[in-house]
Amino acid sequence: MPQYPKIDFSDTKQDRSKKTLEDLLEAAYQIIETNDPAAFTSRNLAKRAGYSKGTLNNRLGAVENVFFWALARGRDFKANQTVNIIAQFDPQLTIHDFVETFVDHCFGGINSVTAKVIKYHDQKFTKAYGLTPDYFDWINIFVEPYVELCQRNQTNTFKVVSNDEARFMFKAIHAVVERPFATDDPIAGTAEHRRIAIEALIRLLAK
Repeated sequence: MPQYPKIDFSDTKQDRSKKTLEDLLEAAYQIIETNDPAAFTSRNLAKRAGYSKGTLNNRLGAVENVFFWALARGRDFKANQTVNIIAQFDPQLTIHDFVETFVDHCFGGINSVTAKVIKYHDQKFTKAYGLTPDYFDWINIFVEPYVELCQRNQTNTFKVVSNDEARFMFKAIHAVVERPFATDDPIAGTAEHRRIAIEALIRLLAK
């Protein structure tokens, strides 16, 4: 998805309007953190931000865009945590160690509740904008730190890859690790899913 969808807001050059927009964005992020898609409503947003629903309807182009922005912010925060794990991975450890660490970290950040949020975003965003060409481009944040990890690892178990190779690899990894949660796959998050993910990633990433 685009990093931050366009938010239509009138008179944003005025200080008061800027403050209102900032309040709404922060309120939306707080609501998103509850991981309850049923709460992603204009009524809850108005209540949390301290504005009337009429203010939202009159001054905000599309309430859903505010929640899309908040979802992107939360996703980017978690993605940066993953980047840190990749960047700080011990070069003395093997690709098997890395894959287990990576998969367990990803599984730890997804459960039945957050899966509902992923599904909410998929359904609402694609309904509003379609499946945009950059829908999964946020995954590219993992490319450079992983390529650098391959180059500095000292175990001779990492396949050294180019940025383009890593870009395709991480989109494939996303399909194996996270998408089963979003599609209600019956084994998502189970020990069997973990085994399949680990074996698939090792085949993909190991020498």
